[in-house]
Amino acid sequence: MKNVIAFIIAGGSAYSFSFALDLLLGGLIGVYPSTAFLPAVTWSVLAVITGFVALRLAPASRFLVIPFGVMAMFAFLGGIVGQRYSLIVGVVMLAQALGVLLASKAENA
Repeated sequence: MKNVIAFIIAGGSAYSFSFALDLLLGGLIGVYPSTAFLPAVTWSVLAVITGFVALRLAPASRFLVIPFGVMAMFAFLGGIVGQRYSLIVGVVMLAQALGVLLASKAENA
């Protein structure tokens, strides 16, 4: 049961992180107004907190990387069909997925 809850929380973390990245990059490029930076900070804090909670609940579960990979694929798809800066969001999301994978491997060792 803890693994299922951790997976759901990891999904929330992945969503929050991708949303924060989108707001940050969109604000820097000029797609969003300059007021987008404050929500980016809020979503980043939510992403960090939920990410740590998910890793704390299921530290040795490698499946926690799945939500981050899925959000990276959505970002890549958004970059292909929509705003090109979403490709950068996808790359950063893949890097975060790798970080989550390495963190779960460290717990297994």
